[in-house]
Amino acid sequence: MELMLKPEIFTYTKLSETEFKKYQEALLPVVVPLEQSPAWGNFNNTVAGREFLGSFSYTNASGKLVALASAILYSDRGRSWIWIKHGPLFAHEPNTDTIKNMCSTLKEQFQTIQSIQPLFIRLSMSQGIDKLRPPFEHTMYDETVIVDLENTEDEILAGMSQSGRAGIRKSAKLGVTVREITQDRSAFFAENCYPILRETGARDGFGIHPQTLYTSMLKELKNEARLYVATDKGKVEAWAITTEYNSQSMYYYGGSSAHARNTFAAYALHWEVIKEMRRRGNKTYDFMGIAGKNFEGLKNVTQFKIKFSKNIIKIPFTYDLPLQTLKYNLLSFILRAKRILK
Repeated sequence: MELMLKPEIFTYTKLSETEFKKYQEALLPVVVPLEQSPAWGNFNNTVAGREFLGSFSYTNASGKLVALASAILYSDRGRSWIWIKHGPLFAHEPNTDTIKNMCSTLKEQFQTIQSIQPLFIRLSMSQGIDKLRPPFEHTMYDETVIVDLENTEDEILAGMSQSGRAGIRKSAKLGVTVREITQDRSAFFAENCYPILRETGARDGFGIHPQTLYTSMLKELKNEARLYVATDKGKVEAWAITTEYNSQSMYYYGGSSAHARNTFAAYALHWEVIKEMRRRGNKTYDFMGIAGKNFEGLKNVTQFKIKFSKNIIKIPFTYDLPLQTLKYNLLSFILRAKRILK
């Protein structure tokens, strides 16, 4: 008869921002993404329905660092859950036992938060185990396009598709200009960019956040977020909010008008942003998600993004770790049934 070993519960400790930075350095060569930083957590504290629970270290019985994780509590549509976005971050590639132990630790840690009982924890893992479920709603992606900024500008151009290079040339010929907005960013976004985002969402069939999320991001992430716009005859036709953290830059949010297709404004925008991110010392520019095998909703943007690089990278899959299994299973069944009926 095989004995069932009790999972090890790691010691978890809430970290100050100074302590987090020390652990972040100890985690190298693993690179901590912005979404796992205290700065991202503090920004989320300004968003309605979200609460930053903190950044935590996890150590084993020998006192060795196993992982770091930053967690945000979401409350919406009558339910609460926790998202450890792009985490936990392990000091070493975890085996199955380490993943099981981490899941058991997280369940103990977040089973109850004050008077709230979250429904599940959403997290990223390199492999699935029986405790983890594929998410009942697609909130992440499993492949992305990354431009290597350690290459020269000529090498980056050579790595683009022919149509991508053509789009850059055509936008330059038509006089499209690109600039960073540094003053009154939130007000500028609200007046000039958010209407384009509403148009983009309606045209391409995806939902958008309330305007306050984007303006709060520009206000709170002063050192990490930037706003760039491409204009034709003085009118904004395409825009991008980018982020930078740990020498990783990312195209986080963006939109383009219908007219931008005629002027190739989005090509000019991203080419100038790529050059600027490179000048600022970043090593990568991440286009933040393509359709891959599991995320059909990103098909409309995938063809555009892969014109800038053939470097398609797989990222750890996002799973749900149920904390209230019966309620989670019921909700998952109801939502899947609704999608089938549609």
